Amino acid sequence: MKGLVFFDLDGTLLNKKGQVDLEVIEAIQQLKKNGYEPLLATGRSPIEVSEVIQSTNIHSGIFMNGQVVIFKGETLIHHEIPTETIERLLLFAKENGHGITCYNVDTFKIIVSVPFAQEAYGYIHTPTPDVVPTFYKEQVVNMMLLLSRDNNDEAYQQAFPELRFIRNFPYALDVIIAGNSKATGIRALIRTLNNDSITTYAFGDGANDLEMFLEVDFSIAMGNAIPLLKEKADYVSEDHDKGGVIQGLKHYHLI
Repeated sequence: MKGLVFFDLDGTLLNKKGQVDLEVIEAIQQLKKNGYEPLLATGRSPIEVSEVIQSTNIHSGIFMNGQVVIFKGETLIHHEIPTETIERLLLFAKENGHGITCYNVDTFKIIVSVPFAQEAYGYIHTPTPDVVPTFYKEQVVNMMLLLSRDNNDEAYQQAFPELRFIRNFPYALDVIIAGNSKATGIRALIRTLNNDSITTYAFGDGANDLEMFLEVDFSIAMGNAIPLLKEKADYVSEDHDKGGVIQGLKHYHLI
């Protein structure tokens, strides 16, 4: 294995319809033939991106912003959010008129809904999950999505220092264990593989890719990336829907 190549999904590997272009799928297969392991690096759960996993044949990834790490189909790292913490957050969210969805590797359910839930999930090209208020009492929870369109993210962060709140789109915040990120997931994966010398690459476009960019050897920002990410990137490619991933792979002679 010559190296590990991490791909963010929304705004990077996926097109504007939330799908992977055929040319990108072919490039990933060539990448594998050339001896590199492609991995997804996403705030989403494995079940949410099962179609992407199948279409690209990528069975490794950093999921839910580092809460879960899977390598070649095997779960290596698995962080859980305590039930007591979820119950306190649930009360706080209800007081503020916000909703919560709970996620694990296999499924995700809304435990308290909001009127814009369908709109929120439509924004990320995902079917709106069922409402199951007791889900967190019956299943492991690796990540939560706080459904909020308000600008009070900092109030949550101050009230729950043991958690980390990441806003990736206008309707919601990812909620994970404080200290975790795509970068910590990458670090833990490399430690588990016992291969500190392996070369690492990352493709991304958003704020939750920043730490990942600082962790890898070579970082590639999409042309549509936020300005700060472009500043930190080793290479700025084309937009994600204009062949940005393929251009980045070719720039580093990975394909």
